[in-house]
Amino acid sequence: MNEFKNDRDDQNTELTPEGHSAPQNHAFEDPSLRTPPTYVWDGKRDGGRRRGGKKPFLFCVVAVVCLVLTAALCIPTILYAMDEGHIATSSEGTSQGGSLTGDPSKEESSYDISQTVTVTDTPYLEENILTKVYQQCQGSCATIYVELGSTGYSIGSGFVLTEDGYVATNQHVVDGGNKITVIFYDGEEYEAELIGEDPVRDLAVLKINAKDLTPLPIGNSDALTVGQTTIAIGTPYDQTLAGTMTMGIISGLNREIPIENDAGVVIKTMRLIQTDTPINPGNSGGPLINMAGQVVGINSLKLINEYEGIGFAIPINSAVDIFNQLIQYGKVVQDPESEFVTASPRLGVTVYELEAGLDAFRIKPGCEYPAGVLVASVEPNTAVYAAGLELYDIITEFNGKPVKSLSDLTNALAEHRAGDKVTMTVFAFSRNFSEGEYKTLEFVLDSAEAIG
Repeated sequence: MNEFKNDRDDQNTELTPEGHSAPQNHAFEDPSLRTPPTYVWDGKRDGGRRRGGKKPFLFCVVAVVCLVLTAALCIPTILYAMDEGHIATSSEGTSQGGSLTGDPSKEESSYDISQTVTVTDTPYLEENILTKVYQQCQGSCATIYVELGSTGYSIGSGFVLTEDGYVATNQHVVDGGNKITVIFYDGEEYEAELIGEDPVRDLAVLKINAKDLTPLPIGNSDALTVGQTTIAIGTPYDQTLAGTMTMGIISGLNREIPIENDAGVVIKTMRLIQTDTPINPGNSGGPLINMAGQVVGINSLKLINEYEGIGFAIPINSAVDIFNQLIQYGKVVQDPESEFVTASPRLGVTVYELEAGLDAFRIKPGCEYPAGVLVASVEPNTAVYAAGLELYDIITEFNGKPVKSLSDLTNALAEHRAGDKVTMTVFAFSRNFSEGEYKTLEFVLDSAEAIG
């Protein structure tokens, strides 16, 4: 899951009990007779006063006399029994589990324990909307297990789109996978084929060889309102937790979330559903479901570190068009009507300030040349390369705006998004830099995420 780096912050307040003594009336009490209260370990309170007298002394004398007489009567009997071997020693038997064990020739005895505490014969089975939604949907959800060659594996989630085996997930779940396995929660496993993927919108479609599957109903994410209850079903953290359900609400709609690459550069902005339904690594690609059992979003991001309960899902209305294109063509051939991603554009070129670049490459033109920026490299898998931009060209204009410095080019590019059709004017030197000519290039801007 593209983790937006997220977690929590707690504050603890210690509460201390306060004791309050009840008011006492001492107007008619002799202070010399008051005794401070004392407390014993069993919690009882002793507030009485000691009383003197002879009764306790007489009681002690009688008790001692009784003990002496009892001992005198019992000692002869005990000695006789030991002499005859009527008392078993510890080496002959032990008492275990309510029965006395000893000499095998002797009859064993056991305790008859009455069933004072019992388990009810009719256990409580809670039937509410949450359990019904889970029972309805969990059979259509699955773990996406992706082998990454020698680097290990990754785990994500997915759900059934069609009866004949198309399965939806996030693109980042399957990115770089050598082998993909769809594992349903009842243990059924299928090797999957990656039918199509869209890294810009972070969506992918898999195909498994299965029939008569139960697809999840698709809801209407445009009809969502803040406060509606939602659940997520997926495999957070590990396969041992497959089929985990979490619950929350819709916390916000149309959230503009900037997504950065590893270098900290914003490569796109996604318009997503915000939810406090717990979404953890491994939930990526799984469904966000309403109480009608309908998919309203695809769980994709979670804010981490200092934050808690802030997750994001791709609106299902926007995803459906992408899924259909991936199933039919294996790729996205046109932008959906309900676009939820603004991809940052990228040219895929390295440029220098003009004079610094000419000095760096020891180029001494034999002709006059215009102001602009010097192209030092062009990535071969880019649209601008296909349009004809070459090494050592001077970019003089971008989509009608003059370019005389790096900042001019950067600012002009920032006014556009990936997918926009633009023009670029360049001054192209001849092979020996003795002359040059102007060229106008037309191309569609690449996505910053798609290049590489």
